[in-house]
Order: sequence, then structure tokens, then C-alpha cells
Amino acid sequence: MRNKFLTALIAGSLGIGGAAFAEPPGHAKGHELPPGLAKQGKVPPGHAKKMWQRGEYLPHEYRTYQFDDWARYDLRPAPAGYRWVRVDDDAYLTEITTGLVAQAVIDLLN
Repeated sequence: MRNKFLTALIAGSLGIGGAAFAEPPGHAKGHELPPGLAKQGKVPPGHAKKMWQRGEYLPHEYRTYQFDDWARYDLRPAPAGYRWVRVDDDAYLTEITTGLVAQAVIDLLN
């Protein structure tokens, strides 16, 4: 009886320990939208009103909204390796490869 209990306890603890190291789903890694939101063309709720600050990283799904009429808004030209990106009415000068925000101009395009 004691051996059965001990065996069940060990088997249960091994099963629980493996779950702690499970790989998160692909959309949880920040590379793409969750499947339900991607189908609807929506952004995650936490990003809907997010304003990124200098030093933060703009999520990958926003980095494609580049705009080139920066002079119209009295913005400086993007240096090599950077580009201006628009998210709603905000403009972000971001590093192309990483999405690092170098400058944030909130409500510029309003």
C-alpha cells in the first residue's frame, strides 16, 4: 500500500514539473497576434491605447506602418537604420531591425 502511494506521488510530481517548462504558444512570444485577433484584423486590447516611450520596443505588427512625409510634420529625417512609423495619431522613430523607439511624438498626426 505504501509503495503504491509513493509511486503515485512521484509520478504526479514529475507530471506537474514538466508542465512548468512547457513552451508558450507562438503568439505569446510577441512575434504575431493571437489567432482570433489576427483573423479579425484587430490589435491586442493592451495595445489599443498604448503609447510607447523612448527605449521601449514597438511590437512587430506595428513596424510596417512607415510614413515618409515626416517633413510635413516638422520631424527630422530618419537616420540610417531608422524609420518613422505611425500608430494611430502618434509618430515613432524606430530602429528598423529591433523596433527600439528612439523618439515618440504623441498626437502629432491628429
